[in-house]
Amino acid sequence: MRRVRTSKLKTVVIFALLACTLACSSGSSPTEPSAPPSTSTSLTGTWSGSATDSSGPGQMTWQLTQSGTSVSGTMTMTDTSTKVTGRGTVSGTVSGSSLQFSVSVLVGGFDSPYNACSASVAGTVTISSASLNGTYEGSSSCNGAITSGQLTLNKQ
Repeated sequence: MRRVRTSKLKTVVIFALLACTLACSSGSSPTEPSAPPSTSTSLTGTWSGSATDSSGPGQMTWQLTQSGTSVSGTMTMTDTSTKVTGRGTVSGTVSGSSLQFSVSVLVGGFDSPYNACSASVAGTVTISSASLNGTYEGSSSCNGAITSGQLTLNKQ
């Protein structure tokens, strides 16, 4: 009796292996997860240009470092009319030819008389080899909503 059970078990195992072999070699091959599309342009470096929003026009510079799809760095902006400068951080994530970003200026990051103010904006830019073009919005602790933001930064 024991011999019959062992024989049947071997037959079931062999049949299962044969079925798996046939199924696995049926012309379909396993696929690896595809990597997200990425841009061939590295964002590491200095990007400078114009930015305008509901608070007025200005000049902006980003000093960026890119590691994979993550971007981080520093930002400097100067309001064209008041000449007040703000200094803060920028961070974001690259996906294909677009960058989702956020900029933050903490209290003390603006020149006087706005040194008690903070601001943050978030937006999206389209990446090309020589420029970043996009939109943003956010808020300032002293002036409220920041709307209709447009920026164009060129690689330096």
